[in-house]
Amino acid sequence: MDRLFRLLAMAVGLVCVVPAAPAQELPILPADRTQLITQEVSGDAAYEHIRYMTQFHRPRGGADGLWSVAEYVAEKARAYGLSDVQLIKQRSTTRPWNARFADLWAVGPSPERIASTLQSVLHLADYSRSADVTGPLVDIGEGRAEDFEGKELAGAIVLTHGSAMVAMREAVCGRGAAGVVWYPSPFSGDAGTSGAGLSRPDQLRWLTLPSGAAGDCEPTFAFNLSTRQGVALHNRLAQSQEPVMVHAVVDAAFDSEQGGEPWQVMVEGFIRGTEPGLGQDIVLTGHLQEEGFSANDDASGSASTLEVARALNRLIMEGRIPQPRRNIRFWWVTEISSQRQYFADHPDAHHAMWVNVNQDMVGADQSQDIMRKQNITRLPAARFHFFNDVVESVVDYMVASNTYELAQAQAGSALYPKPHLAHLGSMHRYNAAMIFFHTSSDHMTFLEAPIGVPGVSFTNMPDRFIHSSDDDLWNIDRTQLGRSAAGVALIAYTMAAAGQGEVPALAAATLGRGLERMGANLRIALSWIATADDKDAAYHRAADQVWYAVERERLAVGSLREIAPNAAATADGFLRELDRRSAQMMRELDLAYRQTTGRSRVPRGVLSETERALQAMVPSMAAGPAEFLSGRGRMRFVPGLHGLMGFEIMNSIDGLRTGLDIYRYVAAEAREAGAHYYGTVTPEHVQQYLEHAVNAELVGVR
Repeated sequence: MDRLFRLLAMAVGLVCVVPAAPAQELPILPADRTQLITQEVSGDAAYEHIRYMTQFHRPRGGADGLWSVAEYVAEKARAYGLSDVQLIKQRSTTRPWNARFADLWAVGPSPERIASTLQSVLHLADYSRSADVTGPLVDIGEGRAEDFEGKELAGAIVLTHGSAMVAMREAVCGRGAAGVVWYPSPFSGDAGTSGAGLSRPDQLRWLTLPSGAAGDCEPTFAFNLSTRQGVALHNRLAQSQEPVMVHAVVDAAFDSEQGGEPWQVMVEGFIRGTEPGLGQDIVLTGHLQEEGFSANDDASGSASTLEVARALNRLIMEGRIPQPRRNIRFWWVTEISSQRQYFADHPDAHHAMWVNVNQDMVGADQSQDIMRKQNITRLPAARFHFFNDVVESVVDYMVASNTYELAQAQAGSALYPKPHLAHLGSMHRYNAAMIFFHTSSDHMTFLEAPIGVPGVSFTNMPDRFIHSSDDDLWNIDRTQLGRSAAGVALIAYTMAAAGQGEVPALAAATLGRGLERMGANLRIALSWIATADDKDAAYHRAADQVWYAVERERLAVGSLREIAPNAAATADGFLRELDRRSAQMMRELDLAYRQTTGRSRVPRGVLSETERALQAMVPSMAAGPAEFLSGRGRMRFVPGLHGLMGFEIMNSIDGLRTGLDIYRYVAAEAREAGAHYYGTVTPEHVQQYLEHAVNAELVGVR
């Protein structure tokens, strides 16, 4: 035991007195600026914003709590010195609704409170209507037809663990019940991706009713319980010889302090660049609206964006880092709908935007759930840009700086090479990684047609606390919050400051990482030729994969021209190098085919009937942001096509690519990620999707 203590003491001494070995640097930004930015950003400071925001229930649809949080953000943005701060009230399609109070009691000789908004705003379903009723509580189980047999429901309040809307339709509208008490089913599983049911028995899920009539059924009210509460009530009803009477009070209205018309809100502010007219704003986003608490989703993203604004503006105003060339624009929004409405109201606004970095769920305490990981999306292939490699470089740097490896400890490093730790946060490693793109958050609105601005998102997933009472302050780790903010600040400043002097480093990152991606696709392609029974089909699939990989990197390398005039020569030289690499990769495919088949020539390609039809089509955009705002709803679903690949089909339309080009590109993108990720894309999928887009009057074809 004494020897163990001596060894531990020696280890602690090494951590304390041995200077850290040189850490991996961020090659795309000078070391002094990297150090200043990462040290100025504070997860502790960002956490204090979350502390304020979690006081409010702030769903979309005119919630007074949403307006209060937007006012707070605007006030802080001004206090941090941002320019041209605006609180923007926008049109919306969602009805304002606010609840003042709701209470549910079991009445009788021993009155007992069951649920109240005094305990949690989530005890009341959103869009519940006002009521003051007393009646028996009747258990209808899952709400199946047999669950209603022999039960008198007129004037009753029903208890269910099935669908709340089925209970509303069948019990309230169909049989005269007064309202619903709902709890998550203790019997159904969800593959472990949420906290519903017995996995977290005291969790309250966020429940919402329709804001209007559902067919001929006008909803009344619904109370929301935890699984533990619901099972206890179920058992009580099963054991009781007498009816259990309950009293429900709901005081709510379809109105708001901003009026009864549908509205939503966003806040905008700027750090102005030295060349504000470049039309290359870096846009940082986080969304304000969600349910009560909602600390991680997305008070964390909004708070982190505020902290990025504070830290960068302070360093710039104090002269510690140079003012960047480009504007950094900050948007705190009503998720997705704010941007779509903004672009519809200002159809040319996106032309002044270069890239977007979104933060959605960035403060998760990863010790609460070992499945948690901070995912950072790559750009989709249709929007590829050197910006992707700025993001990957920063993420690699932040992960390496906050990860322990045995060899680096032996080289003299402390726990982490360049730790970013909040004063009141954890010392956990930074479990973050780049992933193939997804949407489902605010960066989608920049990527999607017809906007076309490259966007990425920092998003923690999976998360079993989202949209529930568990997404509270204890769910936040100040350290992880600060790391995400530091990473976003580095990305934003690198892009905003990029000029002639930065072209070599940015070009090196773009070409170097691009060649790695091309190599990965070549490996996939060669494996098909080696293992497939149908070597001819495998060869053509492999050739498409190599073509796709090169075309994607041509987009990234070509985008280097946007940095500064001197970047064109660098980009052109690198594009010629990509052509040489492409030819070499095709020679390697040809060699692999000949070696595995013993044949002297590679097979000729033959197009299918659908592929020939696609080859004859050249689709182009026929609608702008305003038309897309209403027209998206007219797009029909294509059976078997992953929604994200439909997204990419639309994004690949540029008026130059044929339908066949689009098919080859998107199908290869899906294959790169794997069928488990994006499914499989067929020519028929692409043909049907384009037909639907034409019928929706979003796309034209020549």
